[in-house]
Amino acid sequence: MSSAPADIETVLSRHFARRHCVLTNRGTTALAAALHALDRPVGSRALFPAVMCSIPVFAARFAGWAPAFADVNLTDANFDLNSVEQAINGGGVGAVVPVHMFGKPDNMDGLAALCDRHQIDLVEDVALSMGAEYRGRPTGSFGRISCLSFVRKMLPLEMGGAVLTDDSRLAERARTFVDGWTPEDASRRSETSAAMKAFHTLTGYVAAGDWSRGALLAPFEGEFRRLLLASTSQADWESSIVLDELKKLPDVLQARRARAEVYENALGENGIQALDRSGSSLFAYPVRLPGVEVENFLAFSSNRGYTFKRIAYPDIHPVFSPRESFANAATVEREVIGLPLDDDQPVSAFWEYAADFRRAVEDFLAAVPTLPPFDGRGKLELRMGGS
Repeated sequence: MSSAPADIETVLSRHFARRHCVLTNRGTTALAAALHALDRPVGSRALFPAVMCSIPVFAARFAGWAPAFADVNLTDANFDLNSVEQAINGGGVGAVVPVHMFGKPDNMDGLAALCDRHQIDLVEDVALSMGAEYRGRPTGSFGRISCLSFVRKMLPLEMGGAVLTDDSRLAERARTFVDGWTPEDASRRSETSAAMKAFHTLTGYVAAGDWSRGALLAPFEGEFRRLLLASTSQADWESSIVLDELKKLPDVLQARRARAEVYENALGENGIQALDRSGSSLFAYPVRLPGVEVENFLAFSSNRGYTFKRIAYPDIHPVFSPRESFANAATVEREVIGLPLDDDQPVSAFWEYAADFRRAVEDFLAAVPTLPPFDGRGKLELRMGGS
């Protein structure tokens, strides 16, 4: 069904209980526009969780902000509130950006209280959590401003994002920022995908070298600015099926819940700890293998004929700032794996997948004493790059 941009913005505003919506070409542009709209001094710090995808963090730099990071917790891999407060007390933080890891809403009450106390803006990144709820409210409805992405996350599209806010001034500033870029050239999307894969692959090699060659990553900021920031045209939205996919989202969420229930019943608890998923959109089903290097487990399993998909994000803070000690982030990168919940696969297939996963974990734990040392540095980023 074709729709005019204004109609799409109206529907999205209503869906996320916001007064204003500004469409963008992707989530990164939406986040850059949101931070620009806040009109904080250049160099203000935008606080991100240390564990997330690197690409959205570039949006802070595109908007004149400096990325900063806080540790995550081991319950759901979202922000650790003590680490957030410590970072805020260090000075210069103008915004806190929760990303609702694996689709699980962050502690929005706790974050809002911290932001209110320190007069800091709360900016939601809802890319992984469309359809999630926190205390009966949809993610995307919290804070001064929030951002959506429609690109191959909860909606399976190749273009689109949005800025949501209740403040007309913020909406106007965000729209001005977006309209200042040339329209996106669809023919360059393959180039964008290739650049992202190259970035993740190189980041993996830099991390494997203990970050001593981090300067190799510097050119990507300019490339991503060129490739990612763009406006959209009327024609882009008239041919978009975003509203059709939004209508399907409740059914998608129900299908994912059915598959998550399979994991709950089939995985057991022997060496496998499920992370908290309350209110989640179930972008993935995250479990922790305590004391296990997941990449080592995956290599072990592959050698025995198993193929498991790992949905996860590394500790990316050294890409953007001096290295700090984020113990929980290191643990999440090392020990957490998000299991797939693809709704295009029958529920029956997940019983087999879960049984194989449980069996492989048991085999790995039994074999650990005989395995050689394993260096997992950079392995997750290399996986994200397709290497």
